[in-house]
Amino acid sequence: MTLALLLILSGCSSVFFYPMDEWVQNPARQGLDYEDVVLIHEDGMRLHGWWLPAATDEVKGTVYHLHGNAQNISTHLMSVAWLPERGYQVFLLDYRGYGMSEGKARLPEVQEDVQLGLDWLHSAERVQGPLIVYGQSLGGSLTASVMGRENNQGKADCVMIEAAFTGYRDITRDVMRQSWLLWPFSFLVAPTISDQDRPLDQVPRISPTPLLILHSEEDEIIPLEHGKRLYEAAEEPKTFQRLKGRHIQSTRADDVRDFLVEFMEGC
Repeated sequence: MTLALLLILSGCSSVFFYPMDEWVQNPARQGLDYEDVVLIHEDGMRLHGWWLPAATDEVKGTVYHLHGNAQNISTHLMSVAWLPERGYQVFLLDYRGYGMSEGKARLPEVQEDVQLGLDWLHSAERVQGPLIVYGQSLGGSLTASVMGRENNQGKADCVMIEAAFTGYRDITRDVMRQSWLLWPFSFLVAPTISDQDRPLDQVPRISPTPLLILHSEEDEIIPLEHGKRLYEAAEEPKTFQRLKGRHIQSTRADDVRDFLVEFMEGC
């Protein structure tokens, strides 16, 4: 009972957020030009991100990348480091509590970090070509949650969601039930999790913005069923792409990268 109480009092944040302060690398180590970006919430909280300019004369589009729940942008860089050579400029954002971003990661506040980044891209006039919001894992679920808001209609030209889960309570139950120790408490803890802007409820509202949902049938973290349910709930225009490989590792394959570029070129 003590364990359950602690999880409830903490909001079970550890189910979603595993931030790391230290950087493993920066874009320069990968031969990429980059700019440090600092965004400031109305309450003064600072968020940090990296801006990667396109490495081509022509900018084909702008990608807003939202990473998964562990570590920080330095460990997720390779998911998008290949895009500048393909003509895309990229903005990677660390949520509160990650990397150099201030604060502590909690729901639903992290959704407002995603919103701040989206608003900055437009207010700072950084967008060139189509704007593609690309979220992976937790970032994919946050993408569905935020891009389904009515006030975000028309703020992106395409949305790509990879290896996302259907709801914050859903994945809490799934994660806790993987442990014999936590399984009995899942019935108590999951209902305490905020499901504000639940991805499964929000994803239909992304329409009419073109939506690509990707999920590996070999995903060992978030079962394929989550991706299939998100796709079924989404409205047209929508595309579902099955992937191979471990959780959010599929973009290492050239054919997957080619597929993503083909989709973005149609935005």
